Amino acid sequence: MALIIIFWTLVYCFSTAFSIVLMGDRNLISGNLMNPEAIIKLLFNWKFILAMALAIFSRISFILLNNSFLKVPRLAAISTTLTTFVTLISIIFIVLANSFFLHEKLNTQQMIGGIIMLVGVSLMIK
Repeated sequence: MALIIIFWTLVYCFSTAFSIVLMGDRNLISGNLMNPEAIIKLLFNWKFILAMALAIFSRISFILLNNSFLKVPRLAAISTTLTTFVTLISIIFIVLANSFFLHEKLNTQQMIGGIIMLVGVSLMIK
């Protein structure tokens, strides 16, 4: 069961990260998106379509991960909480993907804040 939980955790983290990376493409989100013509163009853009498919897959993997936690008797009572912690872990994947694919950089204050969050999450899980 541990391998299944790890598998669904990775699937969730990667699908979430790549959905966000695709939606963060500056060419996709820049300009006047209040214009109906621009919205229609956005809706039919392949990056937007793929990002939405990944977002749906991310939600499905969230459910399957939650279901995997439910199958472990000592984790069943807190399965949704544990799955929510996985969403916090996915932030690491998102930040790394944004850095690599979108060339976004974090400053020192943001990195310290991220580390504090991760320490807090790890304390809550133990």
